[in-house]
Amino acid sequence: MGDKAIKVLMIDDNPAAISLMRYLLEDAKDVTVTLEHASRLESGIERLMKGGIDVVLLDILLPDSRGFRSFTDLHAAVPDVPVIILSGIDDEALALKMVTDGAQDYLVKGEVVTNLLVRTIRCAIERTRGEAPES
Repeated sequence: MGDKAIKVLMIDDNPAAISLMRYLLEDAKDVTVTLEHASRLESGIERLMKGGIDVVLLDILLPDSRGFRSFTDLHAAVPDVPVIILSGIDDEALALKMVTDGAQDYLVKGEVVTNLLVRTIRCAIERTRGEAPES
């Protein structure tokens, strides 16, 4: 991944969750991660359309979208940006469905530590690059 900073967009309406992710990402070793956030799915998609985001951390319970549809709407709008679900819902069946349908991973809030988060972000980016069609 080189020395390039990783740009993360977190779509979540919980200020405490955003603060925690910012803290965890600032603690990352050997990589610089910048975190932007949007509190609604619509504004997150608008930001993604401008480009420059490497990966999305998506909460699936938002003011303007709920559940599986949050992911499918986002993924349909920007299919080339890797999405990691970051949810307070600890549901193995939902996690499997999300990953089967294209999410790079499903992490449960409160169980995430810096090393896991950074590794998941890096793997999601690399996996998505590997899936991109060759030009």
